[in-house]
Amino acid sequence: MVKLTRIIQEGRIYRCSTTLRKSILAQIHEGHLGMERSKLRARKLVFWPGMSKQIEDVVSNCTTCQQLRLSNPKEPMIPHEIRQYPWQIVASDLFEWNGSSYVLVVDYYRRYWEIAVLHSTTSTAVINKLREIFARHGIPETVKSDNGPQYSSAVFDTFAANWKFSHVTSSPKYPQSNGLAEKTVQTAKRMLEKAKRDRRDPYLALLEQRNTPVASYKSPAQLSMGRCLRSLLPCTTNHLIPQTVCYHETQSMFQKKQAEQKSNYDKSAVPLQPLKTGEAVRVKQECEWRPGKVIEIADTPRSYLVETPEGAVYRRLRFAYRRVA
Repeated sequence: MVKLTRIIQEGRIYRCSTTLRKSILAQIHEGHLGMERSKLRARKLVFWPGMSKQIEDVVSNCTTCQQLRLSNPKEPMIPHEIRQYPWQIVASDLFEWNGSSYVLVVDYYRRYWEIAVLHSTTSTAVINKLREIFARHGIPETVKSDNGPQYSSAVFDTFAANWKFSHVTSSPKYPQSNGLAEKTVQTAKRMLEKAKRDRRDPYLALLEQRNTPVASYKSPAQLSMGRCLRSLLPCTTNHLIPQTVCYHETQSMFQKKQAEQKSNYDKSAVPLQPLKTGEAVRVKQECEWRPGKVIEIADTPRSYLVETPEGAVYRRLRFAYRRVA
């Protein structure tokens, strides 16, 4: 216990001697309350020149606090470029439902998506389904996916090279960077589950999804094929006759919608300073922040390669790293 005989009382605040400061700093940080709360607690009780800076140093160098800090806030959205034509860029993902495995492909331009049942989850099985889908819609310029073994294999790299499309993977541990595929997977699962519970044909539900307008404009089928698809709902022949979709009107609609999404998303976003090669950081692993060093700036935006003291190398987005004070 601090001996008050070695503290000079100044009104309601004690001015500490040099020899007691280290002990008092340790007691102030006993509850690991963080930098601002620790300073607030100290200012109500004690004082000495440079106290706030020393408290900052204690908290910044506390291994326990650094390991268990909260996650960084999300960064402002980076809008993707509006696609020029259908099937230019697609996203793909695998999912399981009701004991079966599926591969999903969704078009960034028209939100038209397809699913196919997989009897095996090998790279070869996934590639065979993608070949079927690409044969219907054309080969995309870019395929986005996560880092699952089916997509990160040498076999898939060969497939991409032979079919002449670029393959971009999302940042590990951050599936939101392949957000369109993740969102569409949830839509597909809900559709399948509802059809099962109602004992309805899921492909009829998929047909209606393709016929339903996107954001009160055109449907995925219209944006893809220039016409509505015949379904069980009654319609006139005029609805089924192909009609030209105005390119400029479509682009304008997508740009407006994208701007609205960014505006809403960025309201709670905070930009983070870029990292430099060689900089010491902490990388988020599960619930803890582990030490590491930036060894390379990745090709994808806000993505970095970091090496840990154990020699492991991780690729993560900027929000998964904290600078070392």
